[in-house]
Amino acid sequence: MSLRDDLNQSAPRLRRYARALVSGRPGPSALADEFVGAALRRALDCGIPGPRDDAALYLYSLVTDIHRESLRSASLGARAIESAPSYPGGARTMGKVQSVCAPQDLPSSALAALRLDEKEALLLVALEGLSHAHAARVLKISRPILRARLARAREALSAALCADAPQTAKTRPSHLRLVK
Repeated sequence: MSLRDDLNQSAPRLRRYARALVSGRPGPSALADEFVGAALRRALDCGIPGPRDDAALYLYSLVTDIHRESLRSASLGARAIESAPSYPGGARTMGKVQSVCAPQDLPSSALAALRLDEKEALLLVALEGLSHAHAARVLKISRPILRARLARAREALSAALCADAPQTAKTRPSHLRLVK
């Protein structure tokens, strides 16, 4: 099997990961497809370092790095716009990017509210089914750090989902009596 065939087989999984990674940002599908395309092009141009069995891990790592680069460049662009005095009325301030998740889409909005490092760890393990060792390799961190990020992400998700869940009062039916 050629490298191109390996990349074609990995593309749907990479696309799913990239779309979940950019959820909550405007145009998530197009942006995710750009990330996957850039990762596949980079892998075709430079090849896969190491054994071919690690190609999927390398591609996940590329998508993660490209996503981080885009956030960094967007952050630098926002700072440049904020400090530019050429706009009438002074500097233009850019607020936090608002989530495009609908209120009824609670799991997606809770996931979009996670910190980036926690979100990456959770998606690699829970969505993509990678082992802790493989997810740690993709993120270039140690396994204990990965486990800590996963614990924080799961705690934040459960807190967000429990806080927004409708609270039902636990009342006993009137036809039952309390027996001591």
